[in-house]
Amino acid sequence: MHARRIRSTVAAVGAVLAVAFVIAAAAVAAPDPTDRPDPRITDGTAQRRLDAARERWEKLGARSYRMRVRVSCFCPEGITRPRTIIVRRGRPVAPVPEHLRPYATVPRLFTTVQDAIDARVARLTAQYTSVGVPKTIFVDRSFMIADEERGVGVDRFRTLR
Repeated sequence: MHARRIRSTVAAVGAVLAVAFVIAAAAVAAPDPTDRPDPRITDGTAQRRLDAARERWEKLGARSYRMRVRVSCFCPEGITRPRTIIVRRGRPVAPVPEHLRPYATVPRLFTTVQDAIDARVARLTAQYTSVGVPKTIFVDRSFMIADEERGVGVDRFRTLR
């Protein structure tokens, strides 16, 4: 009698585990509807705005300029402190901190936006100045991942001779 009860219990536990496995597999396989690409990416708006900003930037023809860059993230204060970057002939003139290298020139800022578009991130916000400089970029790669969002702000932009 005891062996029969054990077999019955093992069978019941096995059935429960099989159902749990099927439910878990379905949950993993099903795409999360909240993690779709940003609609401004899927409808082409983000790409058109980026292309227009690049055109305005190229018309300006600035190769030497100064700008203040601030990263917004769930990071230590030293990372989020604004820094002034000076660019001469298209290259930063002083050593740029590692965390600011992807944002150290206007073309690199454009690359940040293009990479987000190409990756079809969950949320992308990019605003540009009248001469095409990205003044705000916000990227949330996935709504399902906490605290991985990153923003970049550019202000005090000025061309140099």
